[in-house]
Amino acid sequence: MISQLRGEVVSTHLTSVVLDVNGVGYEISIAPELASKLSPGETLLLYTSLVVREDSWKLFGYLDSPSRDLFEELQGVTGVGPKVAHSLLSMYQPDELSSLIGSGDHLALERVPGIGKKVASRIVLELRERYNTGKMRRDQKFKWHDALHDALTSLGYSGKEADRSIEETIKNLGVEGAEMELSELLRIALGNVRNRR
Repeated sequence: MISQLRGEVVSTHLTSVVLDVNGVGYEISIAPELASKLSPGETLLLYTSLVVREDSWKLFGYLDSPSRDLFEELQGVTGVGPKVAHSLLSMYQPDELSSLIGSGDHLALERVPGIGKKVASRIVLELRERYNTGKMRRDQKFKWHDALHDALTSLGYSGKEADRSIEETIKNLGVEGAEMELSELLRIALGNVRNRR
């Protein structure tokens, strides 16, 4: 694993940089915003992740390790590859992206080119608990409704089925539902919707 590289900028392109490290030139995919600020001859340190495929080896680089670590974690989400993960981190700083995921703001994720409703909902579903600052308080009662609805529809259920299942879940759990983790609520809601079929 190549986890970081320090070298001299040889050339830059729209979404990549060529870095000379002890005479070896590494082409590294970076955010367009960063690429536009670099000049040949300057020294650059990048925290990198090597993505190995059958037909290619590709390096992705970031200015800090939290960005690189989040890039790797995002790829653990179903349907998220390196291109999608890199696009997210090209638009948002790691703290901002973590906050968006933790708050269930899938609409902000959908603003990233190449990310649709299904992928955004899946990212929120699988990573929200990790980046949520804690269990939802009672005064945040039922704010998980939209995230739960999106999760059910992304799994193939109709909007009407999702609404009925969520209504039943709310009715059965009451305010206690506001203190439960999203994954547990989804498990209960899935049980409700399957029982209706």
